[in-house]
This record gives sequence, structure tokens and C-alpha cells, in this order.
Amino acid sequence: MSEDLDNTLRKALRRVDPGEDFTARVLARVAAEARSESSGDMRSANRSVSRLVWLPVALAASLVLAVVVTYEWQARRERAGLEARDQVIEALRVTSEKLDLAYQIVNSPPPSRTPDDAGA
Repeated sequence: MSEDLDNTLRKALRRVDPGEDFTARVLARVAAEARSESSGDMRSANRSVSRLVWLPVALAASLVLAVVVTYEWQARRERAGLEARDQVIEALRVTSEKLDLAYQIVNSPPPSRTPDDAGA
């Protein structure tokens, strides 16, 4: 079975002469591309110059974007910090009120007992 496969592959992959027509077409195409490259040098030079013009613009836009994003990030962080501070101050105020109430209850004189309360 493997010998049949080997023979089939050898037959399918044997060298084939493409002919003179193929060689002529390849040479004509190479010559045409060489002519178009010589006339296309100006176009590629213009493209290079236009890319060089846009490079500083793109760099400046990237820099501006980075500054804006950093500023916004710091502003959000500051707002979150101020909000947390307000929450801590409110929690301390509530705690202070509750501690004052507990202090008043602990340090207030005990209610006086009347004789009527003694039997109850």
C-alpha cells in the first residue's frame, strides 16, 4: 500500500516543463513592474511626505488624550475621596450622638423610688 502511495506521489509531483510561453509571460510582467516602479517613485515619495506630516499631529493628539484621561482619572479619584470623607464625618457625628446619649443615661441619677413602687 505504501509503495502505491509513493508511486502516486512521485507521478503527481514530477517536474513539468512550463514551456516558452510561461517564460515570456514572466519576463513581460517583470519588465512591466519595473516600469511602473520607476514612475511610481514620486507617488511613494508623496505618500511618505504625507505620512510625515500626520506623524506630529497623531503624536500631539495622543499626548492630549493621555493628559485628558489622566486628569479625569485624578478628578474621579478626588471625588471618591471627598465622598468617603463625608461618609466618615457623618458616621463620626452619629457615633458621637449615640455616645452622648449613652453617657447621659449612665451618669443620670437613678429614678427615686416611691413607697408605691416598693410593692410592685
